[in-house]
Amino acid sequence: MKIGVFILALIHGIIHLLGFFKAFKLAEISQLTKPISQPIGLLWLLSFFLFLLFASAFFSSKPWAGHVGIAAVILSQVLIFIFWKDAKFGSLPNLILLLFAIQSLADNNWRSMMEKEVNTLNEEINIPSQRPLEELPPAVQKWLKTTGLKENQIITQARINQTAKMKMDPDQENWREANASQSSSIEPPSFHWEVSMKLFPGLFISGRDKFKNGQGEMLIKLNRILPIVNAKGPKIDEGSLQRYLGEMVWIPSLARHPSVEWKVLDESTAQATLTIAGTSGSGIFHFDQKGDFIRFEADRYFKNEPDSQRFPWILEVEKYREFQEIRIPSNMKATWRLKEKDWTWLELQIDSVIYTFDKPSPINQ
Repeated sequence: MKIGVFILALIHGIIHLLGFFKAFKLAEISQLTKPISQPIGLLWLLSFFLFLLFASAFFSSKPWAGHVGIAAVILSQVLIFIFWKDAKFGSLPNLILLLFAIQSLADNNWRSMMEKEVNTLNEEINIPSQRPLEELPPAVQKWLKTTGLKENQIITQARINQTAKMKMDPDQENWREANASQSSSIEPPSFHWEVSMKLFPGLFISGRDKFKNGQGEMLIKLNRILPIVNAKGPKIDEGSLQRYLGEMVWIPSLARHPSVEWKVLDESTAQATLTIAGTSGSGIFHFDQKGDFIRFEADRYFKNEPDSQRFPWILEVEKYREFQEIRIPSNMKATWRLKEKDWTWLELQIDSVIYTFDKPSPINQ
């Protein structure tokens, strides 16, 4: 794709030299029948240089490529309007290049926003206190031992790369492949998740979920340009917190966070409740006889509408792997248990994890 845009912008730019050559009588240009003054000829030359610069910047993924491309197209189209009879066919490549310039600009804006949000999250990471292991439910204590995490060791942050298959609607039959990256920390409790999913050639969806200071946000855009979802509010806050709680199994140190309240349900089941900045959510963790986590269940709001209802949201483990000697679920699936049917909308695989370790601070009494 980059090579095609580079060639199109280069050829289209070279064609603009014809106007410059005619204005300065450097060549006989019969294709342009209307007289061209030298000042206008210089504008044709400027268009050539702008398209040349755009071709190079787009090919090398420069952050300013979109700005140059839009400027080149605007100037070119003004010249085409002036010489419409002879130059009107240049409008088609201008339209094509404009779309790529806009996409380049949108990509850069999206990347800048993602980088800024992740950097802000990383700058605020602290070392939390930890509950004594014996205060946790026996099933949770047993699970923590299976993870390989040492008692005097704490994970403060995890950077996780994922591949996934997703369904955007309960009636969707075919899976869509996606790639995602996530940054999670336990002090303050927060996460930032970015996903990109292909739809058709030239069309894709980019999404971002984040949770910080007890507040969640969901943003989905088509080609990083057209907003599809931009959701906030109490229901999103609670749902984001419950998701964060369920993903404790990737950051086992969260189980001993002072803000997590545990309740024993039976020998293999425990309920966790997390409250952050006025937002509270609960979920139930299920473990097998070996101590492995196998399932998480929470009643979550299905949508962010005034009349939205809670339905069971279930995470199930399919496979385990070790990352930096920490054993965690590497393959999971997420299912909504709706009134009509169960909707498994996500099959997730963790490809890599980078943990940041530290020693816990003494718990505040």
